[in-house]
Amino acid sequence: MKRTISALLLAISIPSMATAQQDTLKADLENICIDVNYMMPQRYSSRAVTDFSLCLKGDTVISHLPYMGQAYRPTYGNTDGLNFKIPVTDKSVKPGKKGKTIIRFTCNNSTATYEFKIEVYPEGGAYIYLSPSYADRIGYKGVYSREE
Repeated sequence: MKRTISALLLAISIPSMATAQQDTLKADLENICIDVNYMMPQRYSSRAVTDFSLCLKGDTVISHLPYMGQAYRPTYGNTDGLNFKIPVTDKSVKPGKKGKTIIRFTCNNSTATYEFKIEVYPEGGAYIYLSPSYADRIGYKGVYSREE
């Protein structure tokens, strides 16, 4: 009888601990900036880059990223490339394997929709996977810091 009650209490408390851990992750990663030092295009060879970043400030993404790839349709009037500051939608923060945290969100500007997946590792490394609605996917590698 005691084992059954203990098992029941443990089963009830585990989801609440997971929810608390997820809320902590969201709070910790609410404002981060990733300094990109490597880009991995879909069609071209990977290469080191400098002076590029992606920042999340609450529900806004600030992107200063390089791009190499094939566009499937022209983006008329967009000469800024992946340099923008726009609100995000459908943002989720979830724990992953081996201590990493996965952030997913979508954002739209006047010419395209961008789907982001960011993997943040406890030692400070980060990967960004970007899928534009009009062009090839691309990945980035860098280091992150929490912004206040």
